Amino acid sequence: MTTDDGPSPTAGRPDPLTAVQVELTRALRLTEQVLDNTADGIYGLDASGRVAFVNPAAARITGWPREEQTGRDQHALIHHSRADGSGYPVEECPVWQALRTGRTVAAADEAFVSRSGVVVPVELTAVPVVEDGAVTGVVVSFRDLTERRAAEAQAEQLRRLTLRAAQDRALSDRLQEALLTPPPEPDHLEVAVRYQPAAQEAHVGGDWYDAFMQPDGATVLVIGDVVGHDSRAAAAMGQLRGLLRALVYDNDEPLADTVGRVERTAQGLAVTTLATALVARVERDPDVPVTGPRTLRWTNAGHPSPVLLAPDGTTTVLDTRPDLMLGVDSGTSRHEHTVPLHDGATLVLFTDGLVERRDSDLDEGLDRLRTALGELAGRPLEELCDELLSRLVPGPRGDDIALVAVRAHPEDRPRPAEAGPNRLPPGVH
Repeated sequence: MTTDDGPSPTAGRPDPLTAVQVELTRALRLTEQVLDNTADGIYGLDASGRVAFVNPAAARITGWPREEQTGRDQHALIHHSRADGSGYPVEECPVWQALRTGRTVAAADEAFVSRSGVVVPVELTAVPVVEDGAVTGVVVSFRDLTERRAAEAQAEQLRRLTLRAAQDRALSDRLQEALLTPPPEPDHLEVAVRYQPAAQEAHVGGDWYDAFMQPDGATVLVIGDVVGHDSRAAAAMGQLRGLLRALVYDNDEPLADTVGRVERTAQGLAVTTLATALVARVERDPDVPVTGPRTLRWTNAGHPSPVLLAPDGTTTVLDTRPDLMLGVDSGTSRHEHTVPLHDGATLVLFTDGLVERRDSDLDEGLDRLRTALGELAGRPLEELCDELLSRLVPGPRGDDIALVAVRAHPEDRPRPAEAGPNRLPPGVH
């Protein structure tokens, strides 16, 4: 419309009603996009609790298609039972309470029953729709807690397993600490021992060492490893250690024969376990003068071979063919070996945790051990043991480690100060 004075001031402006309709259309489209794409289920119910609208997530979670829910009583359809299967009176339903009171109600522990009968744990919020002071419906938003509950259950199971593993570890450590007693210190023979548990809390080993003197003055050395990584392995270790100590103590039969008796006795007493073990004895032949070498005897039941370190840093692996490990065949033949143990020599017994690595084989680990021993040959025995562990196991330990080191000092001279005082059991001279 125009006038003589020019165009109308409203010409070209959008109609106010049309602008409102455009905004409403945009708002509705946005609302539909939100409803269609949200992960939470959303219901709209009328004042009687019947379904007015359902978003796709609600249909997916409950298994009821939208068209099969619309117009039906939501409580009777999916909210009629509690999680334990008992009936759920509508008067106690938080959705009904929101309809009745006109107040928003939140519930963190509810359950919907899907079309297939599966109970779906949910948390929900019911917001009443109030028009002209009257409640005309309610909007229910809910979230499927199935994955959360599964994660919580898994976390609780892991917590229980971790607690049990820690308890087992503590029990096994106490058992090992009680059994791994300080070694004797016979005159002119220095003995050092080390035991380090694995860094992994649940990784309990059956590694053990022992050192004791026989009535005739010979020193017996034992290193062993029970197969397994739990408290049962530690318990079996204690039984084997006790059997071996008792049967070796007061007899002078060949060590191989004694180890055979240990295995047969364990079998007879139902100590059924697999274990490696190396038993050695350092003795003095009465016909050899004190200036001569001692004799080292040993028998090996599937255990890593010991290493002999000479004063000049030369190392020798006492690599004889090992016999079967304990627990495989109690009738197997076992063998004894001997070498002279000269003054100044150091014998090192160890479990595989000292040399075994995931990224290398045992031969490479043994080479590292020999190299380290050669470089540490002049160190005092206690210092040598500490440095050996530090060099070979610098990081977290994947397995337990037991170590026994014995150094022979000359018998025609006073005991070296760094060897410490003699420590002999009662009755041994």
